[in-house]
Parts: sequence; structure tokens; C-alpha cells
Amino acid sequence: MPHHTDTIADWLVSNRLYEDNLFYYALIICFWFFIGFAFLGFELEGFSLQQNLFFNFVFYLFICTMMALCPVWFRLFFGKTHTAKREQELQQALDELDEYDRAEVEAELAHTGGLAMRPVQKWALIFLGSYFLFEVFFISAWVKDMALVWEPRWASVLIEWVRENTDFLSDKERIDRKLFSVYIKPSDTELYQLYTSEREFLASSFGGATALFQVFRSFCFPLILFAFATIIWRPLDWLGGLSIDPRNIHSVGSFIFSSVATLVMTFFLLFSLYYFALQESAIMLLGIEFWKDKFSLNFVFVFMILAIKFICGWFLFWRNILFYR
Repeated sequence: MPHHTDTIADWLVSNRLYEDNLFYYALIICFWFFIGFAFLGFELEGFSLQQNLFFNFVFYLFICTMMALCPVWFRLFFGKTHTAKREQELQQALDELDEYDRAEVEAELAHTGGLAMRPVQKWALIFLGSYFLFEVFFISAWVKDMALVWEPRWASVLIEWVRENTDFLSDKERIDRKLFSVYIKPSDTELYQLYTSEREFLASSFGGATALFQVFRSFCFPLILFAFATIIWRPLDWLGGLSIDPRNIHSVGSFIFSSVATLVMTFFLLFSLYYFALQESAIMLLGIEFWKDKFSLNFVFVFMILAIKFICGWFLFWRNILFYR
């Protein structure tokens, strides 16, 4: 049975079924994502922008359905791989155990990476692929010439709600600590050249499109964080996270090291503010190239999850110190 790895070198040569399974499923998700990325935003001649938006939405749903069929694609194209055979052999071995033994073995295997991805982890991966593809759909198909192609009543209500709940950070005397914020800096060259003030930006048609995009990004933020955590919570331990986890403090040196690591990782929690800043959403809406430049920032979610793990670890550490000794 596989054990935890304490170093990155050990992790790189590990042979966990979970990680192998994750690789193939992520490969399938990425394949369909890039198919959607390449074609979303198409325009058919002879049809209005609204009709083309509908066709793009149908295509988006088709790609999401293909992502949801990950288990089917895995069996069809990777069913004869070593990973698939290991998964089948493990399942057969588990089926031979009684209910109590099976639960105990599965718990240990899940802890050490010996199990394949569970359905909740597969769906978390599918959600991430579908969500980021939705951003591509919104930028490429729903917004044309810096305005929404289609603005139903519910969208107008959400846009006005964002406008009423946005702080203009350049006006420091009127900051009311609202849910959203906007601050167009000279370094935001494209926006700075288009608008003379944040109020002018937010009142424009492009500001309305940004406000609606902001709603989707902000309210999907906790779901994205949860999905990432569902997928990588255990692998972060196998990558070496256990060695600096506060739960495993065993000396003064490890206490200091874990404290410093927690402070550094907690800084990344400020990244959540990025999902509530309208100017960031606006820059992405300027075009798919701008979105690609910003996409890498989503990997900060890994450090945010590490910060949450460390905070939980400190809670358990002090609980054990205060109540179990």
C-alpha cells in the first residue's frame, strides 16, 4: 500500500492510482475545453447577433455534455492503459471484502492515494472545465463591440444591483465598503484611455456587460474554490504539504517554520478580492487574449487552499495542546 511522500522528489516518482486517474480525466477535460475555446464566438452568416448567441450557447452546452461524459471517454480511449487495469483489479479486490473491511480499506486507500477519483472529484473537475469555458463563451459570444448582445430583464436587474453595490476607490471620501469595487489606474492602459472616470465606465454599455460578468465570477468564486479543494486537498499532502502542516509540529524549529509558511500562504487569501474588482473583469472582457493573460492567476487557488489547510491545521494543533494533554 502506498505511503505519504515527504519530498517533491518522492512525489514525482510516486505511482498513486488517484494521480494517474486525475491525469487522464484532466486530459479529457482539457481536450474538450480547447475544442470549445477554438470555436466559441463563431458567427453564421444570415443570422442576427442574438441568434448567433443562441447557437453558441447550444454549442457550449454540447461541449459541457462531452465533458460530463468523461467516464465514457476514459473507457473508450484509455480502457487498456495500466491505470485502467489497476482500477479494475482494485475494484475486484474490494468487491471480495465484507462491508466493514471494505470501508476500512477504502478509507486507508483514499488517505494514501490508492483509490481512483471518486464521483464528487470527477464532477468537481467537470465543473471547473465548464465554468472556465463559460467565461470564454461570455467574452467571445455574449459580448460584441463592448456591449451585451442580449440583455434580458434578469440581467438588467443584476447589472443595476452591481452598480448600486460598487465602491469607486478613486473617491476615497465616499468608500462605503460595498461588495464590489472599481479602480481604473493609469497602468490599466486600455480602460484608462476609454473612460475619464470609474463612474463613466460603470454607466456605459461596456460597464453593464462587465457588471453582469462580475456577478458570474463573484458568485462562482466559492464554488471554484470548493472544486479545487475537492480535487487537490489530499494531493497537496502527498506533494510535501504534510511536512509543514501545523498538525505535524514536533519541535520549536518546525513550529517557527509552520508559522512563517502559514503567514505567507494566508497572504494569498487576499486573492479573493481579485474576484470582486470590476476593473479586472473589464480587462478580461476586452478580448480573449486579455482573458488568456489573466487565466494563470487562477492557479493562486492552490495557495489559497494551502492557507486554509494550514489554518485548519493550527486549529487542530491548539485543540490537541489545550484539550488532549
